[in-house]
Amino acid sequence: MSTPFICRQCIARLTQSQVKPFKSKRFRFHTQAVSTSELQSTWAFPEEQWREPSVEYDVTRHVEPQLPPPHSLQVSQGPRDESVVERKHQWDGRLKGFTPRRRPDVAKAARELRVTNSQELKRKILQCLGDYELVREDLMRMYGLSRQEARHAVNQLERLLWGRYSKVEAAERLDLFHIWKKHFNELLHLAQSSHFTTRPDTDSTGTDDETHPTKQDIATVRDVWFRLSQERREALWPQVIVSAFRSNPSTLLSLIQATFQASWCPNYAVEDLVYFLFRALDNTQDDGGRRQQVIELMFFLLENSPPRYLVLEQMTIKKAISWLPTSRVVELYETLRRIEAPLHPNTMLQFASRLARESKYKVQAADVIHSLSKRPGFDINSPAAASVCTTLLTLKEEDGLPEDHAAPDELFKMLLDAGFRPNLLSLTALMRNFCIRGRVEIAWSIFDLLLERGNEPDGYVLSTLLNGSKRSLDVKSFQRTVDLIESRKGWSPQLVNDLLDFIYQENELQAVPGRRQRKSMSAKAWRMMVQVYAKFFDLAPLQKLTLFPLENLLAPGSNKEAPAHLKQLNQVLAALPPRPDALLMKPDSVTLGVMLMAHFRSINSPERLRAYYHHIMKLLHKDDRTVVSLVKDRGTWIHDIFLREFMQFRQTLETGVRMVQNMHDRAKREKKERGENILHPPPSVHTYTILMNGLKNHRHTRGVITALYTMIKEGIKPNIVTWNTVIGTLPREGYLEDTVRVMRYLEHIGLESNDHTVRAVTRLSKYRKKRIASLLKRQKKKPVHFGDQLSFAKSLLNIWERREKDEQNVDQMSMRSARRILKDGSEIETRSTTSAAGG
Repeated sequence: MSTPFICRQCIARLTQSQVKPFKSKRFRFHTQAVSTSELQSTWAFPEEQWREPSVEYDVTRHVEPQLPPPHSLQVSQGPRDESVVERKHQWDGRLKGFTPRRRPDVAKAARELRVTNSQELKRKILQCLGDYELVREDLMRMYGLSRQEARHAVNQLERLLWGRYSKVEAAERLDLFHIWKKHFNELLHLAQSSHFTTRPDTDSTGTDDETHPTKQDIATVRDVWFRLSQERREALWPQVIVSAFRSNPSTLLSLIQATFQASWCPNYAVEDLVYFLFRALDNTQDDGGRRQQVIELMFFLLENSPPRYLVLEQMTIKKAISWLPTSRVVELYETLRRIEAPLHPNTMLQFASRLARESKYKVQAADVIHSLSKRPGFDINSPAAASVCTTLLTLKEEDGLPEDHAAPDELFKMLLDAGFRPNLLSLTALMRNFCIRGRVEIAWSIFDLLLERGNEPDGYVLSTLLNGSKRSLDVKSFQRTVDLIESRKGWSPQLVNDLLDFIYQENELQAVPGRRQRKSMSAKAWRMMVQVYAKFFDLAPLQKLTLFPLENLLAPGSNKEAPAHLKQLNQVLAALPPRPDALLMKPDSVTLGVMLMAHFRSINSPERLRAYYHHIMKLLHKDDRTVVSLVKDRGTWIHDIFLREFMQFRQTLETGVRMVQNMHDRAKREKKERGENILHPPPSVHTYTILMNGLKNHRHTRGVITALYTMIKEGIKPNIVTWNTVIGTLPREGYLEDTVRVMRYLEHIGLESNDHTVRAVTRLSKYRKKRIASLLKRQKKKPVHFGDQLSFAKSLLNIWERREKDEQNVDQMSMRSARRILKDGSEIETRSTTSAAGG
């Protein structure tokens, strides 16, 4: 016999033996002799069975590689030589690289074997030599699984049996797997039934949560559960869950949290359980409560799971991504990475796409894409990945400009390092980001790069440059863009709309004291816009909407001197040649909308404004094609224009309020008659915000809060612009505590303040600013319960009810004081008279 030795694998097994005793009749060390005469059992696992799971995740950083099975050893056949020699094995010590060879003969035999019961299925699974894809169809037939569910069941089998060395242990675990899976279809139908609910029963008498019967039952279950042995817990846990599904699903979530522990809960049962609960939310009308409960349970299970214990269905993860706020999407991704859960590349792209939409999380999105790029076979330039990269490089105009690593140029460098080859869309998105940041010169550099690569700029590229010039007020860039479009004969309705909007926005940005001066300047800008419009568009649609001949503005002697801020712009546009009549374009709803908005801005007479309103409404009631298309395409937009102008004049203030009420009544009537709103859309959040802003400007504070309450009551959710109007209104009347309540409420509902919020506070007097800062500091230390939005708006309306009550109390006190004074005075007078008479 050769000299015994102990290798590294045996040392590892020795350390494992301290935790779990060796089973008898099983050799653990290479130095122990193996009988060569022992016949191989039909339950034994040949070396081809020890394979890597089919799920895709990176395991190269795992520091505890699995040991090869003991049957990978070959014993010499010499008559007296009992030494043990290790056979050369496929596994090179890295878990990632170990993949068995599929045997055609095994696959052929498995396909020919028909399965009619659980014992035949178990036998077939054990004879598949680790290639469990061969039993997918049998799993579908035996357990009633869909193709996707069967694919996940195959993955569960791989993780259940892979690395098991004992045939007895494998058989036992397959029996437990079968017991659970035979209930799969039943539990799925229960979860999707209409009466299934995971909401705990609430006590109508207001009983405290700790004394609630359900809470007491769960506490009792927890006490009894932990008195059981671990073997009993492992065997009973799936049965307890099935029983809860059938009898009392309202206690299911609490029961799981009370009894879950990875050491005795089979991972396949936990994975299926999460899948059932997510499927239960598909066909139910939920207010968010049940969904939130299931989401919190998922986080609980993930956070209390060891690495590689749970492999959730990819569709379950995608649903969670769509339901969660972005901050919790980041938390979910980090949790899955921490427990080394496998994520399909498509799921990773879902994470990246969701994070890339917000400036705050673009760096995390770039990290996801960068980690994806390291995966073999992943193509960062595929259509789906390139779309996510374009989203990553795109900034919303309303978002703040990111800095440091989230800046577009830094993100672009990260993508290039990951192998990204930018296309026309991604480069255009990058150009747009630089234009938003006011760096139009860098956008032109990227444009030159496009030309060098042979890319022909489309209308979106030219529109990006035009808007960039407008945003930075760069007349030279604007002229270069106009010349470029003119040389390429690339004018389209969208590009001309940008020209018209450039004139309108440039005029609106000018600070002019007094309404009369503002209207005069708007009239000159309107004249310029009509002259540009007539060079590209048919004049008839616009003429139909106006109450005077537009030719008056186009006559040779009608050109008046442009305002100083529009002179350079006017020179560039005056040089554009008019199109022949045959090449004139039809204006779209955006074109007519910009023109009407500019024209109504120049009207300085309430009567004239009313005349236009009646004219447009008359055309709408006659089903005029132009006005109908305006309403269909832009919704409440035409009404919002009139409302904004009505709210400027004190004479038409009541007209604006009545107009919103009429919109609501007509929309309600049309909805009842036609089943949908076509010609009469209901007031939008933008409509109510304009109304509130107009009331604020006329110091109708109570009207502002009443409009807020009305819109919430009608089911319209206020945005940050609406709340900024409220914050700008309340301090004017001295309601500083209520202003602070509104600011805290915005934090409560997750709305972030912007520059307009800050501006509304900084415009106040020094005393009021200090007072608001002090109240904010004081109230942040107190817990506040706001309730829903309607209750909060109602509480703001109570300001005036409290005020009227206080005034009534003061009046009553004044009357009582007056009576007392009069009474005391009369008594004094009586005593004085009596004394005088006695004297």
